[in-house]
Amino acid sequence: MPVTESIIYPEGVEIKIARIRAGLRQYEVATSVGILPNRLSEIEAGRRRPSPELLERILQVIKGNNDGQTETKS
Repeated sequence: MPVTESIIYPEGVEIKIARIRAGLRQYEVATSVGILPNRLSEIEAGRRRPSPELLERILQVIKGNNDGQTETKS
């Protein structure tokens, strides 16, 4: 039997780190971009590569949440 190698997409880990830093849960991001949470989980685990359009939507949601949390403390 041939051995199949699993391809891991490293950008998924970066998405996960950015999401956590933004204080968002997987289901919040997934719902906002119109996908199921398990699909986002697969993307973050590197088992699935998002389309460029989906990646852009995910990053917009994460960035939008980060914009609201980057207020400087006085």
